[in-house]
Amino acid sequence: MKLYGTARSHFTRKVRLLMDHLELGYELIDVGNVTLTDTAVFRQNPMMSVPVFEDAGVWLIESDHITQHIARRFDPDNRFRSLNDDPTHLNFRAILNGAMDNEVKLVLSRRMGLEPVGLAYFDKARAALDNALGWRETNRSHFNMNDPGDLEFHLV
Repeated sequence: MKLYGTARSHFTRKVRLLMDHLELGYELIDVGNVTLTDTAVFRQNPMMSVPVFEDAGVWLIESDHITQHIARRFDPDNRFRSLNDDPTHLNFRAILNGAMDNEVKLVLSRRMGLEPVGLAYFDKARAALDNALGWRETNRSHFNMNDPGDLEFHLV
């Protein structure tokens, strides 16, 4: 199994945490500079994002799809709740993913030399991130760091 990403990627980290908790052997391949626009860097992912997963002829992009594939294959008892399709769980996941996505927008803009202040697009990203973090704090009783799983992996 190969996982293409970066050590700092929140989305790659979610996949790595599941694979580590399942004690799976995999190769983490650092794609380097995620601001590049060459799809070859991202294993032909047209979205030019990480993670990208390859395993025995399977090619997957998008961290939730990857974790669900891994869970179906290696965690049939769903110990880490990656296969949870309860609407509340799905909404929690969507909010956490949205927070991470908005943080990535802000971080990458700075890495690319753009100061994301006073621009409506980035102001909205910052507001959405702040809202999501406030929501997460309000709902912290739903997270159990003593029994980490799909939702908790977003928080590491």
